[in-house]
Amino acid sequence: MALDARRVGWSLAAHFASSLSIGIAIGGMVPLIALTLEHRGVDPVLIGVNSAIGSLGVIVGAPLVPSMIRRFGAAEGIVLGLVLTTVSVVGLAFTDSFGLWLVLRFLTGFGVATQWVVSETWMQAIVPERRRGLVMSVYVTSIAAGFAVGPILLTLAGTEGVLPFALFAGMIAATALPMLPIRRWAPVLALGQRGSVGRLLREAPTVAIAAVAVGLVDSAFFTFIPLFGLRVGLPHDTAITLLTAVLAGNVVLQVPLGWLADRMNRRALLVALGLACCVGPAAAAWTLSSGSPAAYPVLFLWGGAGFGLYTVALTLLGERYRGGELAAANAAFVMTFELANLAGPPAAGWAMEAWSPHGLMAWMTVVAVGFVAVALVRGAQRR
Repeated sequence: MALDARRVGWSLAAHFASSLSIGIAIGGMVPLIALTLEHRGVDPVLIGVNSAIGSLGVIVGAPLVPSMIRRFGAAEGIVLGLVLTTVSVVGLAFTDSFGLWLVLRFLTGFGVATQWVVSETWMQAIVPERRRGLVMSVYVTSIAAGFAVGPILLTLAGTEGVLPFALFAGMIAATALPMLPIRRWAPVLALGQRGSVGRLLREAPTVAIAAVAVGLVDSAFFTFIPLFGLRVGLPHDTAITLLTAVLAGNVVLQVPLGWLADRMNRRALLVALGLACCVGPAAAAWTLSSGSPAAYPVLFLWGGAGFGLYTVALTLLGERYRGGELAAANAAFVMTFELANLAGPPAAGWAMEAWSPHGLMAWMTVVAVGFVAVALVRGAQRR
């Protein structure tokens, strides 16, 4: 069913609202889990493993999305996945068993997979090409705004007891509500094809490697930046607000980057953002260690550039693929991102222990340099 401009607008608004809500939940949950495990004396590498298990849930759940959508429908499938995630988050509050936490973290990722894959594909399918970058940037901004609010809510709710877990479980449940009014307007997503990470790497290597780069450092931002702050001597509450500085850059800078992506060479913009990510970790490490007031502006710009890689890569994905190809490519993009997310937190935790605390920033620099190198080589091959 072709949608008129009004229905497209309402559909996009619903997805933006849903993304904001789940962003708040994830933005608070990730540091909550990391700080809770840190206070229990869990090794940083195991904290990274726990974070990575959520990514494993997404990787396992994403290939099952087509079957769920065919059986229940797009909006209904999103709701069912979010119910599973909500129940799993509540369960975290009632056990101290690290093994059971791993199971529950897996289930949270498994439940989120449907919302993630279907929502991005839904928006890509209905947005006009001339505004694709802007729309995708507003979507990413919605998530980033939620990520920025989540740590603030965590400072208000605290990290002890059931309250913070119940708060963020409620936010996940609220994510489903905007889907209900637009469920009849879901496009034909042609989800019969399976997403293939290998195929995406062959057909769109720059996009795929951008997903890898963002995935490798994404969870490391949320899991270890507060811990980095603690280890260089910052107070507990200040260490948590470092995430807010990073994500404020996402909120403010994504729309300008989306506007640029509709008006310039998107691949060149990706490389420029990658170069900014090469400089960001060293600048952040120096300013935070020295107590310089420039630390927050550095984190602001670095965070915006890092998330901008996802925004522009997602825009390139929608530019290249259509119909069933788009659905399969979006699933592969999400799986590529999460496969990298699976490896990123343990690697970042190991790096932080090997060279405490600066190994974290060294790891992030290596990832950014690797992305830029691949993108430049691929650009030379295309020419």
